[in-house]
Amino acid sequence: MFIAWSGKHFGEEPPISGTRGSGTIFFSGCNLHCIFCQNYQISQLGVGKNIYTPEQLALLMVDLQERKAHNINLVSPTIWSKEILTGLKIAREKGVTIPIVYNTNAYDNVTILKQFKGLIDVYLPDFKYADDDLALRFSGVSNYAKEAAAAIEEMLSQVGDLILNKEGIATKGVLVRHLILPGHVDNSLKALKIIRKFSPNIRLSLMTQYNPAFKATSDENLKRTITPEEAKLVINEMNKLKFTDGWYQPIEEKAATCLNPDFTRENPFN
Repeated sequence: MFIAWSGKHFGEEPPISGTRGSGTIFFSGCNLHCIFCQNYQISQLGVGKNIYTPEQLALLMVDLQERKAHNINLVSPTIWSKEILTGLKIAREKGVTIPIVYNTNAYDNVTILKQFKGLIDVYLPDFKYADDDLALRFSGVSNYAKEAAAAIEEMLSQVGDLILNKEGIATKGVLVRHLILPGHVDNSLKALKIIRKFSPNIRLSLMTQYNPAFKATSDENLKRTITPEEAKLVINEMNKLKFTDGWYQPIEEKAATCLNPDFTRENPFN
């Protein structure tokens, strides 16, 4: 498998990053080809193709636990599921006990997800599209909404709704992300309705941080950030649907800032 970078990351949601950081492991390659991907260097351009065995992956997890990370955060794990399964089992044998986070675009195969039952503590899926036409145009896949919904339902069946410890750190459950895309508020309104139906207590992370990256300039709408008016429409829908708890990025005169990592550097986030 290919791993681009591992280390403590502080840019995730509060229950994931906490105060000590999330122990992130960024895998290279992806099953989606999003034209606006902020991690395009490693997802599509082949940067960071450092070869790791499952044993070496397990040692990374041990190291992150020893560095007091709140969790092990597997970023874009989907295409490496076989190797990760083996690595997780080895890591558990080596004494890794902190929560394992499966940080995914939600375009996951249910049959494969079933194999992770008992190994994953927190699922962090990004439900990108309710509109399959957009999924095909922007990410190169068809039938996204149905496949992603089925995957999230499987995740919920395994770990249930999100549970936080006394420090406010996620220890188990599902947290669903959704990124608002400029010019496509309707997709977000529909996506929120789908997400709301997953569970009465589903936790939502609504992101307003979209910034143009990679090939986004090839689309007229994706060339810009979202407007305060677009954000308000989606936030109003979120409130109307009565999500019981979660997180969202407030937007005033401009979009929330997005830290685009540079994986050609030793630390992509510095």
